[in-house]
Amino acid sequence: MEKLKILILSLIILIPFISAINLDVNSKPIKDFVITDLNEPAVFEFTIKNLGKTDNFNIYSLSEIDFSIKNFSINSNDTKKLIINILPRESIQNKENGHFTFDYKIRDSKNEIQEETLTINIVNLNQAISFIPENINPDSKEITINIKNNLDYEFNNINFKLDSVFFTYSETRNLKSKESKEITIPLEDLKGIEAGTYILSSKLEFKGKKSETESIIKFLEQEGIETINEKEGILIKRQEIIKRNIGNTAKFINIHLEKNIISFLFTTFNIAPEIDFNGLNVEYSWNKKISPGDEFKIIAKTNWLFPIIIILLIISLFILIKRTLKADLILRKKVSFVKTKGGEFALKVSLTAKAKRYIEKIHLIDKLPHLVKLYDRFGAISPDRIDLKNRRIEWNIESLNKGEERIFSYIIYSKIGVVGRFELPSAKAVYEKEGKLKEAESNRSFYINEPKE
Repeated sequence: MEKLKILILSLIILIPFISAINLDVNSKPIKDFVITDLNEPAVFEFTIKNLGKTDNFNIYSLSEIDFSIKNFSINSNDTKKLIINILPRESIQNKENGHFTFDYKIRDSKNEIQEETLTINIVNLNQAISFIPENINPDSKEITINIKNNLDYEFNNINFKLDSVFFTYSETRNLKSKESKEITIPLEDLKGIEAGTYILSSKLEFKGKKSETESIIKFLEQEGIETINEKEGILIKRQEIIKRNIGNTAKFINIHLEKNIISFLFTTFNIAPEIDFNGLNVEYSWNKKISPGDEFKIIAKTNWLFPIIIILLIISLFILIKRTLKADLILRKKVSFVKTKGGEFALKVSLTAKAKRYIEKIHLIDKLPHLVKLYDRFGAISPDRIDLKNRRIEWNIESLNKGEERIFSYIIYSKIGVVGRFELPSAKAVYEKEGKLKEAESNRSFYINEPKE
């Protein structure tokens, strides 16, 4: 009866590994972006190899993502290529912008599931085309604007209208994939316009869809300082601040940056700043005189990987402690060196089983390492079964009361000398708690045998 239980338990453990879905999935973007205004999907080429059995499969996502192909079949060891359109639903389009990573699942006929991830770029029409104007000086007669197609997509007959206090301009043209073009526009009379920053309104119309975006035009003084402030990154944030003297006289410039006290711990700079603590905030400042044509650049990097790792370690420790407190049976394994008359290498292995709650029908199993033999004398409790072929020792315990502890010990030895780290596998126990079958596992133990000089 006991052998039958072990056989059934082994089959239950092995069945998922025998029949689990096994697909090698590779995806290559043909068009990795979705233009929400046009409701045009991303397109990927999927190469799927079936390393398991011939079956029918279903591909889907719980993240409100639609696939143009939902069902397919692959023979065992065959590879199939699928061109699939991927379109997020309106709820995702309204909420997400930029690179969006989502999980998708492939399910076979047995409802076994393999999970994969994919990243698409969700953009609006106003993000697809950039209008980058140059700065205007008081003596400028015209302005050059760079029109850049940011996507690997052709815009044929796209109409745009540019409007600012300096000019009004409209045009219909074609933009090839990733193409960048410059247009030169005559400026109106600049008299009466104060130096400063002005808005360039860019209205787009394509395939009946309209969109509007804004960019900045800088109308400079002769003694002008151009400021560039760029930010990038999520976990490792990088901020680059550039002060550039585009005038014709030397200027004193000041760069000011403020962060909270937590960011202060994980932020570094390319140039050391002056630091002032203001409550929970930290203020950084740099002062420098720059000549015409020169620039002063500050690079700040804030690395959030370190606090995230610390938080994850704390969470892992909390989970480990929680599991230990909830455990019904605590198994501990330790090993100690034993001297023998014949000088053989011998170790005493001790297993301690302590019940934190009442449990019954405990079946304790320990495995013997290779290269060692079992000494035929045992501790206070002898094994109920010794399987030398499979190198297993087993004890059966009817029950353990709360707080009750049992110690099982045996000796292993080897006539071949063992040098270095000798590791023993963990022991396992199967038991019943309130009619439910549960498992417990001990720690791994090891012994380091250093050679004598």
